[in-house]
Amino acid sequence: MRVALFSPLNPVKSGISDYTEELLPELAGDLELDLYIDKGYRPSAPGLAERFRVLPFEPERFQPHTYDAILYHMGNYYDAHGYVYESLKRFPGIVVLHDYVMQSFYAEQYEAEGDFSRYRGLLEKYYGEQGREIAERIQARSPMPIWESPEAARFPLNVEILAHARGVIVHSRFIHDRIRHMTEAPIAVIPHHGHELKQFDVAAIRRDLGIQEGEILICSAGYVSKNKRFDLILDALGELKSFPFRFVLAGEDRGRLLTPAHPGSRIDFRITGHLPLDKMEATIAASDICINLRYPTMGESSGVQIRMMGYGKPVLVTNLGSYAEFPDYAALKVDVNLDETEMIKRFTLALATDEDFRTSVGREAGAYVEQECSISRCAELYTRFIRECVEGG
Repeated sequence: MRVALFSPLNPVKSGISDYTEELLPELAGDLELDLYIDKGYRPSAPGLAERFRVLPFEPERFQPHTYDAILYHMGNYYDAHGYVYESLKRFPGIVVLHDYVMQSFYAEQYEAEGDFSRYRGLLEKYYGEQGREIAERIQARSPMPIWESPEAARFPLNVEILAHARGVIVHSRFIHDRIRHMTEAPIAVIPHHGHELKQFDVAAIRRDLGIQEGEILICSAGYVSKNKRFDLILDALGELKSFPFRFVLAGEDRGRLLTPAHPGSRIDFRITGHLPLDKMEATIAASDICINLRYPTMGESSGVQIRMMGYGKPVLVTNLGSYAEFPDYAALKVDVNLDETEMIKRFTLALATDEDFRTSVGREAGAYVEQECSISRCAELYTRFIRECVEGG
């Protein structure tokens, strides 16, 4: 089958860029792929342009009839997915819906284009009077915009995207159960794929990070955002005194949300800034404990989470959304309706002071990813679903 695939690629800073590039070699075994990217950049991955036709998307030159299927990777980062959205509206196809809540995509589109009337129109079209009230709060620059609030899951603003989908791929039952009444298109649940594990000199990495003998390395990774609960994490870690540790954020604080003024800054924590994928993975591989919380959830599945578990690390996750679907034996789940700070503190303390417990949870996490999320299995599910959509018209 010949497939036109629309997705950001590196150097576009998006987890979906990494996701797509990792999956491409597996998909290429069964599919003939042309890659369509936004104009203005060239892929940075070595060898990608030699193996695939990489084409800047130009609507007037695109010929959909020459393909058996069109596959769109859709996320809520407008700068990376704006061209995907515009193409989807003109040339409907199969949508990989990486995020359930698309509010921030439309908010960023409004900021980029300055057309609030269109954003307001979509909110009112799909949510009536409640949509109008949401629009008024956004226009008034509410300190808690809807895309950062628990309310976002009630008003995800994904209906327009689903209306143009001829098939939908999601990564969790959480999203599947919420969209199945919103579209007549077939839906497939394909888990976020695992990754090829690399070998690292863990001792050298820990030395480079300044980790002393006997210290516990606690790691979070990815972009700093409000819903990753870093305020609570720093508060919880700030109360831990019974063992030596370092906390490293392997990622970028684009919004400068974490400052030395935070009470948790009394602990020894470090923000690395944006890291190439191999260096982020190296930090994860060298860590003892990982923390990857999300609340409110936008329905996303976390590639960072799968990397952490794949490298056999015990991970603290929020017991909500797609994260609640991990088996209890493979991840430690923090409930949002209880004392999160206390749960973070107690889980971290138990893992840090009990090496057998730490090893056991990490081993189960790695085994789960290897069995359920292998990249070859996920690529096979992609190919099967695309074929079913094509054969079903």
